[in-house]
Amino acid sequence: MPRYGIVCDVNRCVGCMTCVINCKEENLTRPGIWWNQILQVENTEAKRIMYVRYACMHCEDPPCVKACPNHAIYQRQDGIVLVNKEKCSGVGDCVDACPYEVIMMTPDKQYFTNNQALYDHSPAEHRVHPPGKASMCTLCYHRIDQGLEPSCVVGCPSKAMIFGDLDDPDSPIQKYDDSEPLQAGAGTRPKVTYRFPDGQKDYVEEAVMQNPHMPK
Repeated sequence: MPRYGIVCDVNRCVGCMTCVINCKEENLTRPGIWWNQILQVENTEAKRIMYVRYACMHCEDPPCVKACPNHAIYQRQDGIVLVNKEKCSGVGDCVDACPYEVIMMTPDKQYFTNNQALYDHSPAEHRVHPPGKASMCTLCYHRIDQGLEPSCVVGCPSKAMIFGDLDDPDSPIQKYDDSEPLQAGAGTRPKVTYRFPDGQKDYVEEAVMQNPHMPK
C-alpha cells in the first residue's frame, strides 16, 4: 500500500498562485475557502521574499481524527486524511485540534444559485461542500485513485512541488530526503514537508505559524 506525500520546495516557488487557482477550480470550494494557500514570508534582514505552499499536512498521526466526536474525519490506508461529510455535524473540535490551522468550516455562501454550477449539473463528490461541515485539502484523492497527481502539483509551472509514494524507493519524492516538516515538535509527523533556503527554516516556520492564512 502506498503512502502519499508532497515535498514543497520553497527555493523554487515564485508565488504565482497557480496551485491555489487549480485547487479552487478542481474542487469548486465555496467563496472564502482556500484549501491550498501561498503564504508570503519576507525576511528584511536576509533581503528576500519567500513563498510557502500551505495546506493540510495529511499527518501520520492526525490530531483532527482523534478530536472529532463523530468520527467524521478518518485516514485512508494510503495516509490521506478525509472528512466524511455525512457524519460531520460541524462541532469544530477538529479545527481547534489542528496545529496548522488548515481545517475550515464550509460557509453558506456559494457561487451559484440552487446549489448547481451552470456547467456541472451533476457535481462529483469532491465538488459537493455542504455548509457547516469541516473541510480541508484532500490531496485530490479522486485524481490519485485514477493514477493522476494532485491538481496543484500538476499545474505548478516552477515544479516547486514533488508528489510521490514515501515508501517507494523508486518514487521521485525519494530524491528529496533533505526536506523537513513544519512544527515537528507537534508530533503529528506530516507527510507534507519542505525544502527551505539555507538558514531560513526557523524564520519561515515562525512567520507561517504567526499567520497561517492568506490575506482576505
